[in-house]
Amino acid sequence: MEMTYQINTSDLIYLLAYLNNTVYSNETLSWPSQPDEETVKPYYGDHLETFKARYIPIHGYLSLIICIFGIMTNILNIIVLTRNNMVSPTNAILTGLAVADMFVMASYVPFTIHTHIHSYQQQEDKYSYAWAVFTLFHAHFTVVCHTISIWLTVTLAIWRFLAVSFPANSKKWCTMVRAECAIISTYVTCALFCIPMYLTFTISEEQKDTLQYKVNFSAIATRNNHFLEKTNFWVFSVLTKLVPCVLLTGLSVGLIRVLYEADVRKKRLKNRASSDKSSDRTTRMLLAVLLLFLITEFPSGILALLSGILGKPFFFNVYLNFGEVMDMLALINSGVNFVLYCSMSRLFRKTFAELFTPKIVSKWMSVPNEPTTFATTCV
Repeated sequence: MEMTYQINTSDLIYLLAYLNNTVYSNETLSWPSQPDEETVKPYYGDHLETFKARYIPIHGYLSLIICIFGIMTNILNIIVLTRNNMVSPTNAILTGLAVADMFVMASYVPFTIHTHIHSYQQQEDKYSYAWAVFTLFHAHFTVVCHTISIWLTVTLAIWRFLAVSFPANSKKWCTMVRAECAIISTYVTCALFCIPMYLTFTISEEQKDTLQYKVNFSAIATRNNHFLEKTNFWVFSVLTKLVPCVLLTGLSVGLIRVLYEADVRKKRLKNRASSDKSSDRTTRMLLAVLLLFLITEFPSGILALLSGILGKPFFFNVYLNFGEVMDMLALINSGVNFVLYCSMSRLFRKTFAELFTPKIVSKWMSVPNEPTTFATTCV
């Protein structure tokens, strides 16, 4: 007789944590036992477990390297993007994005060291009250910062789409004041939006060989047949993953269409305006940022949705085995924008060289000046 499973509330909270790039090992939260090991595992669960077992030992070190690299490069992004010659509404949004990404990785560093690198600790150290407090803070802080990063990326895409689709009105629409309002609104709204998440977790005591403190469900979250937990799962899986990915897909297609039309005009007009060429380079760079976001965020959104639809077999055999990989993708997305800026923006490279390269060396790295246009030229 075929067995069916319904995903329960503990699975939902684990899935919700992964959706927001907060990894909890089986030892951090209490999970129900997995399906009978003797049964044939669906969705190639045996192969995926083997993959996870081989990847786990290196995940902590890889994520630590990426986090350190990402923190440093996002600091550089903030410094370069806030120079006087770089000030623009679009760059202001990119600066807000860099701050949120930096906070995500800064919080992840102690977490990955404790969970993945220093995993062999005494029980009283591994589950101390101080660590439980940090874990709770890490969960909330990472959720908020990553949600901010996601919606600032959407804001950036909308901003650029309006600038290239309606260039005549871009000076009126895309102003610095409106960019600052968009950034502040995103930070405040995301922090308020996550209030249900704050109410879902609490710290509980467990007496085993020693007194242990772990992050668990709050009394509010378990009331009314775990209504708050279930609501959190669907709201966050949809609003912080799938909806932004769908929006960015549509906006990316629109930007690609604009670039294609610009290339057609370029073939017709030999003497093309330099400002148009600069605008196209900016659009291509921002398009690369958007596509990177889709590549790194769409998989977790799809797996989350399938876990909710297909239930426990898919969750245990697929989602859990890819949890650390999805974390890694999210960290990569947060840390490599600096590489994109340097490789695709002459103005960014020039400003970076003027700030951090000795004058003797900078002469060999000189970058030709290029004209800029208001509210359309980015980094």
